[in-house]
Amino acid sequence: MDNSFNDTIIELIDCILDLCEKERIPQATKKLRELDQLIHNTLESYRANNQQNLLESLESFLKEKYHCYSRIKRLRSESKEIDDLLDILSPDYKNAGWNEISNKDGIFTLYKDNGGGMHSIRMEGIVESPIFDLCSVILEIDLYPTWIPRLLESTQLAEDKRYRKAIYCKVSCPWPVENRDVCLYGYGVDMLDECDKVVVVSRSFRDEDFEGVALPDVPKKVIRVDTRISGFVLKPISPTQTFVQVISLTDPKMSYIPYWLLNFVTTQFAHYLFVMLRKQANTVLSSEEYQRRINKNPLYLELKEKSDKYFNRINNNNNNNSNTDKQQQQQ
Repeated sequence: MDNSFNDTIIELIDCILDLCEKERIPQATKKLRELDQLIHNTLESYRANNQQNLLESLESFLKEKYHCYSRIKRLRSESKEIDDLLDILSPDYKNAGWNEISNKDGIFTLYKDNGGGMHSIRMEGIVESPIFDLCSVILEIDLYPTWIPRLLESTQLAEDKRYRKAIYCKVSCPWPVENRDVCLYGYGVDMLDECDKVVVVSRSFRDEDFEGVALPDVPKKVIRVDTRISGFVLKPISPTQTFVQVISLTDPKMSYIPYWLLNFVTTQFAHYLFVMLRKQANTVLSSEEYQRRINKNPLYLELKEKSDKYFNRINNNNNNNSNTDKQQQQQ
């Protein structure tokens, strides 16, 4: 097998791992697809030409140098989950089976019965707060009960000091429904350079998400739900405005959901949750607790730099476009 080909594969692997380390997930995914296509084409060429020795040599090389990386396996999962989340939040909601529940206070709420016990709730609207403040609200897990309605407990089980977390939440349900809890794995992805978005993905925790994490036992008279995918998409409109989408695709573990409960969740709880998200984001700048945490955690400095860099780029692009328009008018 050509040593230069091996070197190319190793260079691409190193590039992918470096991008993952820097949390540049979209770029890492692009490189991973490039690498997969290169490997696929080469393997198919060896098979078509009956080059069995080269085929076995490449497969052995890939097993030793490529398939062993757990981070690349996780990247594949992240890429699919991000795509799934963005697909669910597609603007073409009518053709995707969504039902419009309410559209008031600038908050648009939709519901969908996915079958098999899975139910989706989707909310979207403008929040009069910077994207940085919204990220702060999302990151501070233990403060969730101070603003999320009916949330009894929110505990961080694990984190990697950056954008990956495992959390436990327990929520109070209206009588006579038993309370629910969930163990979630979540992570944030900076996609500002690619599509002007920050994406936060979460789903039910799996053993491979973090090593050595002991999930809490299910308390008495509590039922653990299964979240297939949930999260946020944050799209900055201006330095002080953010378009926010919230999605949850969850099996509440109920054989039958009474109409009154479904109506409560879709028409009242979901809307109020978004209202409270707005209110909480508006308190970040004046909150001593949030500011103490922001000043203490270096991660926030990185987030602030990303936000400032994004808006500087947008302003420069707008200025360049304005100058171009003026020059064309003068001509």
